[in-house]
Amino acid sequence: MQEDEILVGVCGAHMSGLALNWQLVELDAKFVKKTQTKKGYRLFVLENKDPIRPGMIYDSSSSSQIELEVWSIKVENFGKFMKQIASPLCIGSVFLEDDSYVYGFLCEADFLKDAKEISELKSWRNFLK
Repeated sequence: MQEDEILVGVCGAHMSGLALNWQLVELDAKFVKKTQTKKGYRLFVLENKDPIRPGMIYDSSSSSQIELEVWSIKVENFGKFMKQIASPLCIGSVFLEDDSYVYGFLCEADFLKDAKEISELKSWRNFLK
């Protein structure tokens, strides 16, 4: 990774070939790798969003791991990317299976009270199938 880049982990609609991937591509983000979170992440369906998308949280009592993609985006484009992210999604530290971390999508927990959990599917792509 270059000094002028930020690594961003995406686990839903921003993944390659999905509905919002264009937001990364349009900002010249580059695909780095497929990986998964460390144990402890849970995935939920946010059905009140268009398109529907996942909400991910960290829960130390969980043994789930969620598949994601890591993208590299220029620092000067990161703010433009952030402006497109609406509540209840936010960006925070997401720890990967190798104990490194990237910035990635997380969800404000209050919005998950009635949401369907899909952690057992291990990925948003598996839910979409």
